[in-house]
Amino acid sequence: MLATFVIGLREGLEAALIVGIIAAFLKQNGRSDALRRMWAGVVVAVVLCLAVGVALQSVNSALPQRQQEMLECVVAAIAVVMVSYMVLWMRAHSRSLKADLQQAAGGALASGSATALVVMAFLAVFREGFETAVFLLAAFQSAVSPAQAATGASLGVLLAVGLGYLIYRGGVKLDLSKFFRITGVVLVLVAAGLVMSTLRAAYEAGWLTIGQQHAVSLSLIARPGTVQESLLTGVLGIRSTMPVVEVVAYLLYLVPMLAVVLWPARRALTGRILGRALAGTAALAPVLAAGLVALAPSSPASTSASLAVTTVTTGIDPVTGADLAKVGGTGAVSTALAAGNAAVTLGGALTVTSPLQLSGHDVVGGLPAAQYVGRQVTLPVDAAGAGLPTTLTLAQVAALGAGRLPIGLSANGSGNVRVSASYADSVTPTVTIDPSTGTVVDLSVTSVRTVVVTDQAGERFPAGIVRTVDFATTPYAVAGQIAAAAETGDRRGDHQVLGQVIPGLLSIFALILLALAAPHLMRRKRKIVAPVLPTAVGEHESLTPLPSRPGGPGSRST
Repeated sequence: MLATFVIGLREGLEAALIVGIIAAFLKQNGRSDALRRMWAGVVVAVVLCLAVGVALQSVNSALPQRQQEMLECVVAAIAVVMVSYMVLWMRAHSRSLKADLQQAAGGALASGSATALVVMAFLAVFREGFETAVFLLAAFQSAVSPAQAATGASLGVLLAVGLGYLIYRGGVKLDLSKFFRITGVVLVLVAAGLVMSTLRAAYEAGWLTIGQQHAVSLSLIARPGTVQESLLTGVLGIRSTMPVVEVVAYLLYLVPMLAVVLWPARRALTGRILGRALAGTAALAPVLAAGLVALAPSSPASTSASLAVTTVTTGIDPVTGADLAKVGGTGAVSTALAAGNAAVTLGGALTVTSPLQLSGHDVVGGLPAAQYVGRQVTLPVDAAGAGLPTTLTLAQVAALGAGRLPIGLSANGSGNVRVSASYADSVTPTVTIDPSTGTVVDLSVTSVRTVVVTDQAGERFPAGIVRTVDFATTPYAVAGQIAAAAETGDRRGDHQVLGQVIPGLLSIFALILLALAAPHLMRRKRKIVAPVLPTAVGEHESLTPLPSRPGGPGSRST
């Protein structure tokens, strides 16, 4: 409420001062016709500004959530630029504002035209009203209570109108320099909060993904839902928890802007001296950024994970027909992620590469993780190398199918007829990954071995499943991967903050300072022209002495 009150008061008073000075000039000069036109223009400007605010809010509410965040980001950024320009301009012109306006109004009336004054009043109200609409829309979007924010803005505008009327009547003398300095400090604090709101909206819109590491928590002094938290958020735009990018941007904006507003006017730097100071400060920012990049820890690359697993094997011995009865064991499975694929090596022997597809989310050891299921990959098995028979009797084939032969395969009255057998393993991995670091925290694999028989006529018949092996990561291995994910996240966070976020913001800061310094540095020095005096014959000669020649007038013999 206080932030919107100050915005309404300051913007409203600027417009009221301009309108009041113009109205006083028109009244003193008996131009009541122009005075009526001026008030009509003021009313039109107010209506247009209200229409702009309503239109912006209507467009914002009609957009989908992500597009709303995009619009809020743009509006907040525009508001920051407008507030900054207004504060800096008023810092330079607050002392001479009234005199400049009176001089301009007097010049317009001296030329016999009051239309210029009417247009001046209209543009002044429209400009301040448009700025107020943008400021308030950005403030409403970050406010805890939009109703309180609207109340504060209304009270500020009403007070501004009242002060403007009293100044117009001569009943109040306001020190504009002090007024704009005090309100400038408040507006700088508000604008710094809007800087954070801009970055927050950019993150929610998907435009900003770096620098979101937790930096500052004010929950001890401003717990969420309390009055203190509402004051911080409503007045200064500060949340109880803030990420690194918002804190750094907040300080980079707040500190120099407060220094400008609070710097004594008598010691203000001007002209080329100010330009050199700004350029020198801008030159230091890239140096500091380069130093941070050099000192930042390297970002750890995603590496393959080798995990200890337990195995459970079930199936039927193709030779004896005996049930394997869930034979247990231990082993190791390694995996590497690349381009959406998982390369899985089982027991150091069989390696498959399977495309992954997101199947859901899970929490592993308190760590939010994403679960991916790989596409089933089928590979032939070397029967001799795996110790498997290359031929089976029809009786053995029937044992694999619970006493039945595959449809179409005939026994011809004898179960001792042999058919050739080939084997294949079908592997399906399930990988659980920490999405922030790409670290594999859990892995399970199912390997199914099937057999296909070929009769003497060359026809092939699926005969059934020979073996199923389930690989599951041990709890100890999962805990190790969770710790590795946390360490990787910390290192990447440090690299991102020191090597990307702060250097990037410092670079933007340097560009802004250079843009502010350029006009001052490009100003040409005024040339001092030497005075001239007339000669006896009416011509002019420069007072700059000419160099004497040897032997000529003015030369001195030794």
